[in-house]
Amino acid sequence: MNNLIITLKKLIQLQIYDQEIIDLEEEINSIPDQISQLEKTIESLQKNLDTDRNQLKDLQLKIKNRELDLQSVEQQIKKHTQELNTVKTNEQYRALLTEIDNLNKQKDQVEIEIIELMETIDKSKAKTAAAEKEFSLKREEIQKQIENLKQKKQNLENTLTEKIKEREDFAKNIQQKFLSQYERIRKSRDGAMSPVVQTERGYSCGKCNMRLTEQEISDINKYEEFIFCSSCSRILYIPKDLEEHQNIE
Repeated sequence: MNNLIITLKKLIQLQIYDQEIIDLEEEINSIPDQISQLEKTIESLQKNLDTDRNQLKDLQLKIKNRELDLQSVEQQIKKHTQELNTVKTNEQYRALLTEIDNLNKQKDQVEIEIIELMETIDKSKAKTAAAEKEFSLKREEIQKQIENLKQKKQNLENTLTEKIKEREDFAKNIQQKFLSQYERIRKSRDGAMSPVVQTERGYSCGKCNMRLTEQEISDINKYEEFIFCSSCSRILYIPKDLEEHQNIE
């Protein structure tokens, strides 16, 4: 078997390893962002729940203040009622009655507000209780997702370590001069190997679509040396030629 064809097949396999490594690294690197988004979701849910809780506290404080106001009005009514027995003139008596009447109206209004607040508080309590239940369920669900992602990241990192080791062991079977050429191109390109693609218009580089000349195709077919794409500098090969040779050891 042509030694260059064997080398090309090895480099293609090496490129598969490299792409698998890249894919693993990208997936691993994406997980912290996914976890961060889930944590932000929990924070948002917590913020909404805190808002409901604070609204309930404000209502409870408001009703407490109105109850104090009611007590104050009732004390004033009681005080003025007692004063009715001590006034000496009709004018003073009528003034106290007017004041008592106004205070009773004020009392009625405060009592109405308290009743309305109690109804609002009942609704707020129900809303907050539902929000707390929903938050607890969602937080538990999201935390499980986070733990799963952390475990997935660990598993992927283990797989990556194994894949890098496999890649390193495989690369040892490639002549250093060819491996160096491959590595040089790989560092500046998305893959160092490119298949020749045949279309109605002729042959072209499978990576950058650069048209290839008949002479370039002829040179590739000789498999005497690497032929590089004049545009992207990748190593060119004809897939069907390599498919005829299954063994790359």
